[in-house]
This record gives sequence, structure tokens and C-alpha cells, in this order.
Amino acid sequence: MSKGFVCCLVGIALTVFSWFGPWAWPAWPALAAIDSAYGTNSNFAEQPFNTRAAVVVGLIVLNVATWAIVTSAAVSLARFLRRRLVVGDARRSDQGAA
Repeated sequence: MSKGFVCCLVGIALTVFSWFGPWAWPAWPALAAIDSAYGTNSNFAEQPFNTRAAVVVGLIVLNVATWAIVTSAAVSLARFLRRRLVVGDARRSDQGAA
């Protein structure tokens, strides 16, 4: 499986977890977006159904994309560090043998 596909699956999993899990941290991208869009002066529930549906779909996409990007960055960092540590150790052992 490709890295992008796996990252999207993690984003979807964290988004679903944010709906059914006991914590709010997996939903922070969507919560921050809705708070900045509507704030405390407006009531999201008073919006027409079509507007609410479009906003909820947009928030789902935002949440999945945010967690996919975070996962991609974490995987890239882990690969970089692993290469650096493995290659760095190999270089040190080659220099010590010479």
C-alpha cells in the first residue's frame, strides 16, 4: 500500500474516533474551523439544513486531510531518522574498520 493511502486511512480512523471516542483532541481541526467560522455570536444549529450539511462535510474533509498530513509528516520523519541512524551507524563502522 502506498504511503498516501495509509495516511488517508489514518485520517479517516481518527475522524471516526473523534465522533465516538471519549476525547475531543482528534476533532481539534474541525472544532477550530467551526469556532473561527461561527464563533460565539452565531448559532450553527440555526443555519438551514443544506448549509449545515455542506459545513459538516467540509469539516470531515478538513479533519481527514489534517490527520493525513500529520501522519505523512510523522512517517517521513521516522523514515529520515531511521535512514540517518542506520546509514550513520554503517558509516561509522566502515570508518572504524579502515
